[in-house]
Amino acid sequence: MKIESIPPQHYPDYRMDVMFDGYKWDLQAGEQSTISDNVLLMEYEDAKFLADHAVKLYHETIKMERALHNNPKVVPELGISKKMADALCNCKYDPSRHIRFMRFDFHPTTGGWQISEVNSDVPAGYPEASVLPALALRFFNGYRQFGCFGEVMKRNLTRLVPRGSAIAYLHDTHTVEDYQILHYIGDMMEQEGYGAVYASPENISWDNGKAYIKTQELGAIIRYFPVEWMEFSKNVDWCGFVGTKIPSCNHPIALLTQSKRLPLVWDALGVDVPTWKKLLPETRDCDNIVPNGWILKPAFGRVGEGINIPGTMSEEEESEIKKAAKVEPTQWVMQKMFESKLIDGMHVNIGVFVMDSEFAGFYARISSEARIDEDASEIPILVKG
Repeated sequence: MKIESIPPQHYPDYRMDVMFDGYKWDLQAGEQSTISDNVLLMEYEDAKFLADHAVKLYHETIKMERALHNNPKVVPELGISKKMADALCNCKYDPSRHIRFMRFDFHPTTGGWQISEVNSDVPAGYPEASVLPALALRFFNGYRQFGCFGEVMKRNLTRLVPRGSAIAYLHDTHTVEDYQILHYIGDMMEQEGYGAVYASPENISWDNGKAYIKTQELGAIIRYFPVEWMEFSKNVDWCGFVGTKIPSCNHPIALLTQSKRLPLVWDALGVDVPTWKKLLPETRDCDNIVPNGWILKPAFGRVGEGINIPGTMSEEEESEIKKAAKVEPTQWVMQKMFESKLIDGMHVNIGVFVMDSEFAGFYARISSEARIDEDASEIPILVKG
């Protein structure tokens, strides 16, 4: 595995292609370009390992999700409110009526491949796992794209949702980033004969399990808005999403396995999860004293936020994290650190998508820092062969 660059003479054109065809409309984050000139080149054996193990992890996660659905006493241990736990455990959820996808975050370490978490509810990276590899491919002979998230999504949506239906793409309407991610799926599905409505969850009204925006009935919902945000948003009828009778992606039941506290309830579920136990570092409930070699993680953190990896933050930020974990220990976990294996001087995080049991593409981020957060660069992956 290695990191190489787009040839400098071609980078300006590539950057514009990524902007217009790859749904990266906002080109700058402060002084930093959001479009990297780097590409991660991977051997087929590594790609096959990641794809196969992500599918295994998906099946084990689905088993845990079903066990949690039938075990309301355990669910609050995940840091989920009792009100939400009761709603999720009592809902009539038929997985065949919905699309279910996840992203497992893999890291090359000095001890081999390990995972840090599953993004089970609303993982990012749709165009990055679909369009970016195709745009970079022309610069690297002997390599190919390995999986395409968009193609798998399109196949699953057309299977569940009648053509001519309106699909709602729900996001935080205050940010361009969320809108551009969903617009990739929306444009693709419009070409297949579907309507597209971009809105906030608070714009949805419910009647007997059917969803509406104003008077327009919706045929499906693609949600890029975390379930826990909906619960604490005053104007969102989150119970309607739980009781939906129309296809959704993902159904709010995904919250059950989004929590980083999931390993703490493995034994209580009575579910065999050998791949999880092999690839995830040891995870424990929070103690007052965090031993050397361990880090704190928020139960519902995203994009690396709130993780106190040594050397990646100020003393003040680390103190705030430790204080928050001490005040609300049920919203945090403690996890043993792994030693990242640098690839050409960079730390690498490879998100592996699985949708309805099928491998659905790669999403890579790289950083010079051990904590791969919102400042990391998103880059395409190409596979040899």
